[in-house]
Amino acid sequence: MSEIQAQISVLKQTADPAVADAIARLIDEGEDHELNRINVLDFSKRTGLDEERAISGFLHASRLGLFDLTWNVLCPGCGGVLDAHSTLKSLRPDDYHCGLCACGYEASVDEQVEVAFTVSPRIRRIAAHDPNTLPVWEYFKQIFWSSGVDLNKESFAQLTDE
Repeated sequence: MSEIQAQISVLKQTADPAVADAIARLIDEGEDHELNRINVLDFSKRTGLDEERAISGFLHASRLGLFDLTWNVLCPGCGGVLDAHSTLKSLRPDDYHCGLCACGYEASVDEQVEVAFTVSPRIRRIAAHDPNTLPVWEYFKQIFWSSGVDLNKESFAQLTDE
């Protein structure tokens, strides 16, 4: 049994089995961009899973090392990620500045901070693990904008053609 299979097996024992199966499928079959900055609420909606069980499943998966959890400070103007932190305690109380909007914002946990999950590079390497190698628009899509900015393929193609 591989390390990943062992971790998924433990996940099935500690989290809802349906959520664990959905997470295992995502790791195995998901496209790179689907494994970066996963919004668990969107994931639960897409998969038809209970939100609380999905959140619990991703937290367990994070503890097992399947995913890296980040607290992202978001720009309220454009939805860009101004800073990413591995713990809530590491959020700075000072202002954050958005290079795209050219504005400064004070971080508000209620309104400007999202929790997102990215597959661990030890589990599966994805393009977002090496952001400097991404084409500019993919960089913005996968690294700069938050998980709340969802550009479908048509919108993204139109944006990149301009």
